[in-house]
Amino acid sequence: MNNQATLSQQEYVDFLSDSRIWSRFINEVGFTASDIVIADPFKAGTTFTQRVIDQILTNGEESQETLSDKSPWLDSSWGDYDGMLNTLAEQKKNGQRRVIKSHLPANYVPIDPAVKYVFVGRNGKDLVCSFHNYLYNFNSETVTKINQLYEAFSGTKEKMVIPEACGEFFDLYLNTQGVGLCDVLDVTKTWWHYKDQPNVLLVHYSKMVNDFDNEIKRIAQFIGADVAQLKLEKIKANCSFAFMKNNADKFVPFNGKHMTDAKAFFQAGPDRDSKKTINAEQIQKFDQLALEKMGSECAKWLETGEF
Repeated sequence: MNNQATLSQQEYVDFLSDSRIWSRFINEVGFTASDIVIADPFKAGTTFTQRVIDQILTNGEESQETLSDKSPWLDSSWGDYDGMLNTLAEQKKNGQRRVIKSHLPANYVPIDPAVKYVFVGRNGKDLVCSFHNYLYNFNSETVTKINQLYEAFSGTKEKMVIPEACGEFFDLYLNTQGVGLCDVLDVTKTWWHYKDQPNVLLVHYSKMVNDFDNEIKRIAQFIGADVAQLKLEKIKANCSFAFMKNNADKFVPFNGKHMTDAKAFFQAGPDRDSKKTINAEQIQKFDQLALEKMGSECAKWLETGEF
């Protein structure tokens, strides 16, 4: 297909993400009309959605490859870019449907009208608390590598340092617009701009958890799968929080090699309740910032999944 992707002329680099790899992808590999990009802020339900889409495409069958190996987080700051690009090129050569993950704002991801984009939202306060747990469980080798890469790019001595207490991290996150990691409000606002485009689907973590059958049908229809033939019960079992946690090294980004324990990635899942972790003042501050940055409709959707 002709390359019609719109590629940002600007760069976005923070401790965890690097948009510059997308230029290499476009020039060296390129999109196909069957590609799917899953985009969202960290811990919105990315891995869950990757698993759901993978299970839709295989209709409940398992493969020998791990989720991370066949569905790469391409714009990670410390990823094996050559390896990921080679995987995507080989999948393209073999005519496979490719699923690529991104945590970037929409204005830094190449937008191609023939490609399907699935954006995942989640209650922002739950997301930040889950994000803290994820980051706090990075191993020291990964943190050192991330800090070295960021210093080489930025020329500063600024470090990624994650406090032990979630409440402290929550305040830091709000006061610095994402701690130089990922601002859920900014990322969501940029993708909200595309919500009415025919090749963009917004899904919400709470809807996927509480109305799985209908949401999986909606996603399947969007990506062109045969909804009538889906083995829903098998797919549901294979996408359960318990199943994924028990097989964490098959599903966690980078197969969990960047973490002290891959299972720590799956801490609370659908049982996450940020009200038990942060206080009323923090909740009010987050909600006010969400309204100011995103507007009432987008803020409502991020909180509840309701349009």
